[in-house]
Amino acid sequence: MIPSMLYGWAANEEVRLGAASGGLVTGILQCLLSRGFVDAVCTLEKGEDLYDPRPVLITDPDKLLKTKGSLYCGTILTADWIMQTTASNPGIKIGAVVKGCDAKAIIELIKRHKLDRNDLFLIGLNCSGTISPIKARTFVRTVCNEDPDLVQSFSIRNGRLQVITPDKTLEYSLDSVDESGFGRRDACRRCNIPIPRQCDLVCGNWGLIGDDTDKATFVEVCSKKGAQILESARKDGFIELFPADQKGISARERVEAAMLTLSTNNREYMFSKMGTGFSRLNWMMKETSRCIKCYQCTHACPLCTCEDCQTKKPWLVKPGEIPPPFMFHLIRFSHIADSCINCGQCEDRCAMDIPISLMMHAMQVELEQMFGYHPGWPEGMPVLAKMNEREEWEHYYGNRYHEMVRLFSMNGIQDAEE
Repeated sequence: MIPSMLYGWAANEEVRLGAASGGLVTGILQCLLSRGFVDAVCTLEKGEDLYDPRPVLITDPDKLLKTKGSLYCGTILTADWIMQTTASNPGIKIGAVVKGCDAKAIIELIKRHKLDRNDLFLIGLNCSGTISPIKARTFVRTVCNEDPDLVQSFSIRNGRLQVITPDKTLEYSLDSVDESGFGRRDACRRCNIPIPRQCDLVCGNWGLIGDDTDKATFVEVCSKKGAQILESARKDGFIELFPADQKGISARERVEAAMLTLSTNNREYMFSKMGTGFSRLNWMMKETSRCIKCYQCTHACPLCTCEDCQTKKPWLVKPGEIPPPFMFHLIRFSHIADSCINCGQCEDRCAMDIPISLMMHAMQVELEQMFGYHPGWPEGMPVLAKMNEREEWEHYYGNRYHEMVRLFSMNGIQDAEE
């Protein structure tokens, strides 16, 4: 049986030398497409420059070479791409390279019957967070005193931001970059899933030591399907695998623990700025009073999947009123807060810089403590969604209303049908 933790790289020299961390992920993707395990691969490719990641759907194994390498800028969430692809191509099998927030979104969409887990092969990436392209370029120009267009690599490694130019390598503490205002997105700083183990495989550079640091990938096997694909890729000559160094495994555990501690501290600090009780409510009402009802937050949210949006019903939200009444936001909170995966997409898209993701995440954490539901993990079903109209619940969640009532009752809430 294949070990659960390994080092590896692509067998193809062009892939191995040109990709980040030895190109193991690219080698696995080539195996998936070449051997027909999937019909398409969803990943990112470099656009105009390394600050411009773009989602891409690939069906030709030879075109995977253009996706090699790691990209740390941008706010891309691929779950929407995958959902749209499966909706227009029923039964298509997709291999996807995902971050923690992507993986959580996909799991929530599976629960909403928008995706089928059996049709997906998920390769998770250890993630330290992403940085806005504008902030990244400004940081390189003003702090590094370098031309952003000449930078060869912009990455986060071992808790440090690394910038490589043709003649030098610059490194900065991730903490100091975050505090300077040029660092990771706020949602990334609060993230509690640096290693997305709900995927089939998880890959990254955490846990690499010695000579393997720059030329290999650390891979953790998280499912039976992941082990089977990894072994097939090895046998068919797409990748090479080696047992992970025990010291490297321990180092990876320390990095994960440090990232979780940092995110916990950031979460507590950011939540504290919102206040509590009525002071928090007043703060939220003040912040949302800037809303222009452009609906970008709903378009960006991977979990806003209602075909008939409650916020557009005139008896709930008066049409044409700007800013909209607070009911507009209350409806969104009631539909999403229990399942919020803290991807930050709503906040990234907001034209009025309203900290929507912070509000939603703070409520989600409190609801998680109350009901024990962990969004983005396979176990359990959302809680607040049960408060939707009965026919809406049955439409989206597969006629399981009575099961949800039972779960409510288990938490001491009276049966909704009594």
